[in-house]
Amino acid sequence: MRTRRWAFRVLSEIFEQYGYEPLETPAVELLSVLTGKYGEEGDKLLFRILNSGDFLADVPEPAKSTSSSLLPYIAEKALRYDLTVPMARWVAQHAGELVFPFKRYQIQPVWRADRPQRGRFREFYQCDVDIIGAEGIIPLSEIIDIARRGLQALGIHGAVLHLNHRKLLEHAAQEVGWHAEHFSAFCGRLDKVDKIGWAPVVASFKEEGYILPTWLNPEEGFSPQLRAELQNVPALREDVEALHSLISGMSDDTLAIRWDSTLARGLEYYTGYIYEIRVPNSGVGSIAAGGAYASLVSDFGGPDLPAMGLSFGIERILTLLEPRHLSGETSAPILVAWIDASPAYVQRVVQVLHRAGLSGFAFPAPKKLSKQIEYAQRRGWPIVAIVGAQEESTETVLVKYLAHHVQKTVPLSEVAEACR
Repeated sequence: MRTRRWAFRVLSEIFEQYGYEPLETPAVELLSVLTGKYGEEGDKLLFRILNSGDFLADVPEPAKSTSSSLLPYIAEKALRYDLTVPMARWVAQHAGELVFPFKRYQIQPVWRADRPQRGRFREFYQCDVDIIGAEGIIPLSEIIDIARRGLQALGIHGAVLHLNHRKLLEHAAQEVGWHAEHFSAFCGRLDKVDKIGWAPVVASFKEEGYILPTWLNPEEGFSPQLRAELQNVPALREDVEALHSLISGMSDDTLAIRWDSTLARGLEYYTGYIYEIRVPNSGVGSIAAGGAYASLVSDFGGPDLPAMGLSFGIERILTLLEPRHLSGETSAPILVAWIDASPAYVQRVVQVLHRAGLSGFAFPAPKKLSKQIEYAQRRGWPIVAIVGAQEESTETVLVKYLAHHVQKTVPLSEVAEACR
C-alpha cells in the first residue's frame, strides 16, 4: 500500500503540472451507459449487479428461457469497466458548467470479470488523464511526455510506446478489400501480430484471399513507404512530418516511440490516434494505453467533442517494480518505550515528536523494555525513545539507535532533532 500510494502521489503531481483536475465518479453505472462501448468481448466482462428486491417478480415467462433474454429484466446496473466512459457520461451531465478544453485525471478502481493471472486482475486501479475538446499532435505530444515522465518517476525503463491511427486501419481494410461491416474482425486479426508475428498473420489473411500491404509490417517502422501511404489518409495527411519528428525526437532510454500499423486496441470508441505502452519481455502485457475518441460525450447527450486520453495500468506497473524501501518517502515511526514513567510524560514525548512533524507512538501495554525494543527491531524501525522515572524526573529521553547499537540521553526539547 505504501508503494501504491507513493505511485499515486507521483502520478498526481505530474498530472497537475499539466493542468489536469482531479475527478471521481461512482463505482456503479447504469448498464445502458457501459454496454456497446468496449466491443462484444468487453461487454462479456462487465460485472452486472442484480436488481434489488424480488428481481424475478415482473419477468415475463418467455424471457426466462435463456440467460440473454432474462438479463435485461434482472440487471440494470454494473460496476464500471473503465474510467473513460463514466467520465464522458459525467462531462455530458455537467457540460454547461465546464470550460473546454476540459482536462481531468482520475485514479480509481475498475472491475472486469476476467480470468486472473500475472498482471491481470478482476479489480484493479487505473490512473487516467483525458483532455475533452481537443485532439491532434499537441495533445498527443503532451500525453507521450506525461507517459515518459510518469514511467521515469516510477522507475520503469526500456518501455516502448506503440502508436497507430484508427483511420489508417480503416484505410488498410479498404485497400485489402475487407468488408466494412466486419472491420472489428479485421482489427482483431491484425492485432495478433504482436503475439504470433507478422508472417503467420499475413498467411492467415492470404488463405482467405486477402493480401496485406507490406507497409503494414510493424518491423518496417515509420518507413518512407508508410509515410507515403499516410498521405492517402485525410486525417493524417497534415501530421506526417510532425509524426516523423515526434517519433525520431522523443525516444530515449525510458520510452521509445514506435509506429505500429498493426496496433488495433479493442475498445470500440477510439476514432483517431491509438497507443499502447509495453515493456518487452516483461510478461505483463501493456502497462499504459489510450487513444483519441470522438462523439463519446455526445452519446450521453452532451456536445460533440473530440478527446484524447491515457490510462496507466498501475497494477501491472507495480508488478514490475522492485520492492521499495520508501524510507525517504515515509519515515519510520519512533517507538516510545517506557517502563516506570507516568502516562502523562509518555504522551508528552509523543506530542513533541508529532509537533516536529515526526511519526511516533507509545508502546500500548506494559512490557519488559527488552520486549518493546524487540518489537521495534522486528518492525524494522531504527530508533526507540525510552523513558522511565529517572528520565521523567530530569525531563530527558534516552534515544537508542538500534542499527548502530548506541544510545544517548537528550533533553525532552531536543528529542525530535535526535530522532531525525
